[in-house]
Amino acid sequence: MKNQKWHQQAVLVEQRDNMFLFELADPASAKLIVLANQLKTDVENGIIDPSSYTTDEFLTYLQDKGDIVLDVTDLYDMIKNPPLNSIISNIQGDKVIFKGHDDTQPAPDQSQSQQVVDKMAQSAMK
Repeated sequence: MKNQKWHQQAVLVEQRDNMFLFELADPASAKLIVLANQLKTDVENGIIDPSSYTTDEFLTYLQDKGDIVLDVTDLYDMIKNPPLNSIISNIQGDKVIFKGHDDTQPAPDQSQSQQVVDKMAQSAMK
């Protein structure tokens, strides 16, 4: 699977009411989608600590759970595309940065937040 393109065709198999059933042309893509969903669940359930998850751990996760063998270069390319781009926001050094767990976002200033709340309260009282 190394260096394989992950933009695979999905073929509409059946449509009923508002449900659509698609099949992926490549079983490897389906496997990656399943693993990406499992990864997201593992992060949400605390099985994976998003603050200290390394690229080596992630590559081992893919290999152990799905027999997907990649190197770091492949991983950098893959996190820019579905399905991984909806779970992983970036790789910084050897750390995997998950969406919603990016520590680079500044924490809101407490006094500034209180001022906003006070202004909203005053506006509501008028």
